[in-house]
Amino acid sequence: MVKMIQTLIERGHAYVAEGKEGREVLFAVGSMPNYGKLSNRKLEDQQAGARIAVEEHKKNPADFVLWKESAADEPGWEGAFSEDGEAVAIHGRPGWHIECSVMSEAHLGETFDIHGGGLDLIFPHHENEIAQSTCAHGNSRMANVWMHNGFLQVEGQKMSKSLGNFYTIAQLLETDTFAGRKWPGEVLRLAMLMTHYREPIDFSAKRLEEAERMLAKWPGGGDASGDVHPSVLAALVDDLNTVAAIQALHQLATSGAPEFAASAALLGVLPKQVEVNDDLAKAVGALVDMRLEMIKAKNWGEADKIRDDLAAKGIQLKDGKDPDTGERVTTWELKR
Repeated sequence: MVKMIQTLIERGHAYVAEGKEGREVLFAVGSMPNYGKLSNRKLEDQQAGARIAVEEHKKNPADFVLWKESAADEPGWEGAFSEDGEAVAIHGRPGWHIECSVMSEAHLGETFDIHGGGLDLIFPHHENEIAQSTCAHGNSRMANVWMHNGFLQVEGQKMSKSLGNFYTIAQLLETDTFAGRKWPGEVLRLAMLMTHYREPIDFSAKRLEEAERMLAKWPGGGDASGDVHPSVLAALVDDLNTVAAIQALHQLATSGAPEFAASAALLGVLPKQVEVNDDLAKAVGALVDMRLEMIKAKNWGEADKIRDDLAAKGIQLKDGKDPDTGERVTTWELKR
């Protein structure tokens, strides 16, 4: 971090100043002509507004901290800088943004493909990351694509540990802490993909059940190594429009298109074929017999409920007649 900050000083993009709480190294936003491009903010508009506190030690009110002197009771590290040929030693700590620029360079290079984050990070964090990285490296871009996701809520509330509604993927897969049951991975993925990544997502049991019912209607198996349907690819190319991709996938499923398996596998939502054991066969058989009794008694509501409950678990019932006796018979198939 110290090395990158020194590079910014040498290139005229940063300077040392005496702040109210000690010395600082500040990034000079005026040295970067296209500062504000990511967030579509103009520097002159920010200067004219009253939301940025005026600090006399800054060349521009929007200049931000790269390194800040620490008080005696605060953590700090030795920062050795040089400005205009004079050595400047500041025992301090890095600003909010510089560590991200340094880490991305170390692990991904000066320019990389995709940088993501929440919508709330576009400004100032990501804007300042771009300023630091491009000015330090002397190139035109930090990342080729910027993707900012909407916020996640759980049952209509912000997800947080303090509210007791914070869940990990492992908990959802392996425990019954959410809605009293475990959730298959393909159900979790489909539930998330049903909303565009830039839109807010309300993660709820209702949403997971909706995804599970959709999966139950889709065929299992198939050649997942085949070609992905062009309609699915076209949706994903359009700003990763997973909503349109899922709609296209559902059409492929209902029409029996051969590209369905490969398309579903690409999105990680290919229904899994599950081996039927004796216990499952007995349990389903008992429910099928119960449903037939409900039908004979013309208790259509209960009969439909049994059918729908089984469908939600991936078990599809097929009604027919015995060709020899003409009696109603019901067979079943595990779809995933």
